[in-house]
Amino acid sequence: MSMTNYGAAGANLSINGITISSFGDTDPPIVIEDIEPRATLKRGTGGGSVRLDNVTRAKRLTIHLLPGSDEARQIIALDKTRVDFYGAFSQSGSGESLVFYSGILVNRGQLGRGGKTSVSDDQFIFEFNDSEEV
Repeated sequence: MSMTNYGAAGANLSINGITISSFGDTDPPIVIEDIEPRATLKRGTGGGSVRLDNVTRAKRLTIHLLPGSDEARQIIALDKTRVDFYGAFSQSGSGESLVFYSGILVNRGQLGRGGKTSVSDDQFIFEFNDSEEV
């Protein structure tokens, strides 16, 4: 049985064509999650049920970048122009891949600055209306 390396070196992420590689020290630097359930089960009192499938796969993508990195500045500049965001993620060696469509930058995390020993990563939280995953 072989091992798969899930480290940042094998994480291939791009947002609007920007290759993201300046990950901060928050572990993990990339978090991908569903925003809403993929399906809902409505159960009846008589023993029957109905399945309600969601037609989209809405995703939330959170990334942590080194403060002041080129990628962080480019994302901030894109957000100021109010463009729709799109992205792609794949993990080398694992076969995982996701593509994100019709997204927005919904929030930036806290900016911990002016410390004696550390500063916080730049955190960006995107939400995408739809996605495809393998």
